[in-house]
Amino acid sequence: MKDIKRIVIPVDNTEDSKKAVEKGAYLAKLLGVDTEIITVNDTHQFISSVVLEEKLKKEAEVFLEDFKKLAKTFGIKIETQLIIGKPAEEIIKFVKEDDLIIMAHNDRSVGINKVMDKSLSREIVQNAPCSVLVIKSL
Repeated sequence: MKDIKRIVIPVDNTEDSKKAVEKGAYLAKLLGVDTEIITVNDTHQFISSVVLEEKLKKEAEVFLEDFKKLAKTFGIKIETQLIIGKPAEEIIKFVKEDDLIIMAHNDRSVGINKVMDKSLSREIVQNAPCSVLVIKSL
């Protein structure tokens, strides 16, 4: 694992993501690498209200800051970033070959997405240019 330069942890505001941050920060400390926690806001595709969009952006900034504080308890260098776009596409664009993605698998898909097996973690595993560690939700 010497070739890993950075751990990237994509999150949403869930307990599963909190577990991914804890495990990612712990592994970053063991490996001595930097860590970046990111979240992708794709609500602009569905919301036409600027006020509501700003509210959701502020909420994302708050949970990113909470996850940053959690990761800092492990004594690692940590950065956060809020990205706008489609989650899978933006995560894949964000990472590099020498990164490691650590993310939660929270398959909450329903209806046609369940039938078509549309899972963010599955899409990332299939398309990322780097290794992906998926933390199973319990």
